[in-house]
Amino acid sequence: MKMNNKGQVLVIFVILLPIFLLILGFVIDYGFLSLEKKHIEENTYDAAIYYLENIDDSNVYNKTLYLLQSNVKDANISLKEENGFVEIKVEKKYNGLYSSLYDNNIKILIKVQKKMEL
Repeated sequence: MKMNNKGQVLVIFVILLPIFLLILGFVIDYGFLSLEKKHIEENTYDAAIYYLENIDDSNVYNKTLYLLQSNVKDANISLKEENGFVEIKVEKKYNGLYSSLYDNNIKILIKVQKKMEL
């Protein structure tokens, strides 16, 4: 007597397909989070370099903030000058498909030293 195995393959396919799609969605969502973090890091570094290169300009603080705000949307941006250092902090909440499963707050902090006067 020969048994028919076609139904077993269909059941396994129906069970595994949603699991595969969930894992694929998570990987894609985490990839978008990584791209967003890289974008914010690059813009924050660029703003720090701009600040240091134009430190003698009297309006460099406002120009640097404008530069960051125009390139990083919907983020909390703070820029501080103290003790010879410039600190730029950017915080943004990433809203993704699976953002409740992992830490979806992007926080970038860059602290650079101003030019020393000789």
